Amino acid sequence: MDYSEIPLPDVLRIRSQEQGDALAFRFLADGTRDQSIDWTYHDLAAHAGIVAAGLEGTGGRRVVLAVDPGLHYVAALFGILGAGATAVPSFPPVGKRATERFLSIIADCSPDVVIVSGWLETEADELVRRLPPAARAVRWLFVDDGFFRGKSGPGAFPVRHSEPALLQYTSGSTGDPKGIVLTHDNLVSNCEALHHSMGADSARTGLSWLPPYHDMGLMGTIMLALHGGWPLVMMSPVHFVQQPVRWLRAVTEHEVTISVAPNFAFDMCVDSIADDELADLDLSTLRQLYCGAEPVLRSTLDRFRERFAAFGYRESALIPCYGMAEATLFVSGKPDGTTVRTAWVGKPALERGTVEVTAPGAGGATEVVSCGAVAHGHEVLVTDPETMSPLPEGRVGEIWVRGPNVAEGYFGKPEATAATFGARPSGDDGETDEDADGGAYLRTGDAGFLLDGELYVTGRLKDVVIIAGRNLYPQDIEVSALAAHDGLRKAAAFSVRPEGRGEELVVVGEFRRAGRRSAEDLAAVREAVVAAVTADHAVRPARVHLGPPGTVPTTTSGKVRRNATREAYERGSLKELAPVRDGSRTGTTGAAGALAAAGEAKG
Repeated sequence: MDYSEIPLPDVLRIRSQEQGDALAFRFLADGTRDQSIDWTYHDLAAHAGIVAAGLEGTGGRRVVLAVDPGLHYVAALFGILGAGATAVPSFPPVGKRATERFLSIIADCSPDVVIVSGWLETEADELVRRLPPAARAVRWLFVDDGFFRGKSGPGAFPVRHSEPALLQYTSGSTGDPKGIVLTHDNLVSNCEALHHSMGADSARTGLSWLPPYHDMGLMGTIMLALHGGWPLVMMSPVHFVQQPVRWLRAVTEHEVTISVAPNFAFDMCVDSIADDELADLDLSTLRQLYCGAEPVLRSTLDRFRERFAAFGYRESALIPCYGMAEATLFVSGKPDGTTVRTAWVGKPALERGTVEVTAPGAGGATEVVSCGAVAHGHEVLVTDPETMSPLPEGRVGEIWVRGPNVAEGYFGKPEATAATFGARPSGDDGETDEDADGGAYLRTGDAGFLLDGELYVTGRLKDVVIIAGRNLYPQDIEVSALAAHDGLRKAAAFSVRPEGRGEELVVVGEFRRAGRRSAEDLAAVREAVVAAVTADHAVRPARVHLGPPGTVPTTTSGKVRRNATREAYERGSLKELAPVRDGSRTGTTGAAGALAAAGEAKG
């Protein structure tokens, strides 16, 4: 059956009728196969129907979804969509930052209902008290096993449609939340674009530990699997962070063919999995492994291949990709059956906005990983961010996107919507072409270039460090800093302008493990970072700030939040390791730091 124009709630209804006994989702409740829970399409439709019945009268209204990762989350998601309401995914309110974000989303979108896990029922009154008075009338729905027990949903999964289908909040500031308005057409278009890139596979089995509230974990796994009709094995992100080997074991035990993770997860597997945990590991079934949500580093890919090739991992399975919530998710990715492409380019020319391809390993060159071909039915334009004029292949500029994946705009923010979603290129005369065929473009805010028909992403425009007239990409500086000392696991590079002086480079390094370190140890790490950055980029950091695990703030997808790091640094509130006199150290892994590595307590 052709599902290319069928909204996802209808896809669930049809699958529950025509293949109701087929496995839809499997949740590893403890991160292992020992406590796996299976739901068929019929099971999912029945549970979603119960949620939809509890949301009677919310059609066209907003429902915040903040349930813990698992099958109850999936049921609540499709129950909201089936009731004709708009789903608003959010992290559960666990921890200070997640709670502030959760409350800011409720205050911004004024939902009729908030759905959370049952264990939060005792916290609800306090959460309501912290909301603005206008938002306190919201109804709460507590979903757990008891919510479903003894209830029977409608005989057939009910489906009502309204727009928008989803309000996906970006992982930015809690003080200025931005909800991206996604329609049912956007969600289906994203699935279609991904399936076109992935190719057909009748035996496909997926695996995801990503947070289901994030665009990659939601649109890139849960919705994609339902649309494609293949089973998805799920586990909590917390279980991955605690023991990264659980991800790879699940690939082995469930014969997974497709999975996805950000760049940092590949590093965690290399750094955190001990040799004695690798017994019986078999990654040979893995045919497609997507890597996105943050810059994809060649050094990380090499390390992962070298560590796990002996266990059946083939780099031909790797698919570097690029996307963002404003484009529902998928913008580009390595097409199925092709090899990972990289380009060695000269740094001096790149700093001037020009791509000069050099010999691999040449002096003064850097290797950039291709994010593949542009999604089917979509267009990418690279433009000069100042003049808004299109640039040819081989020139660095701002990445613009146009196509059916692109969202309608930001909820309740017409000016921000016009600025981000209403871009039109200017002509040779500098005038904007208002009559350009195909409509306006999405300004991504990301810098990159096109080369031989593929997209290369070099960083965020606003993060570019400009020193002595040179454009330096913080990602490159961070790679140099991390390579300088194996004790560092995360870095953030940015510029500051002290009063009376020019721009200065600051590098913040986060240690891999908690522990006490002597002044001599810390000085040695600083010197190594300064030497590496100076040698690689011909710029000497004015300051190297070293902190414990959890020092560098990240987004929900694991991206380094450089602006937040800079602000904390300038306020003097950034964590910093103080030296100990005796130089003793513990060498143990901090739990808080491990969670931070997964992007602000993923789950």
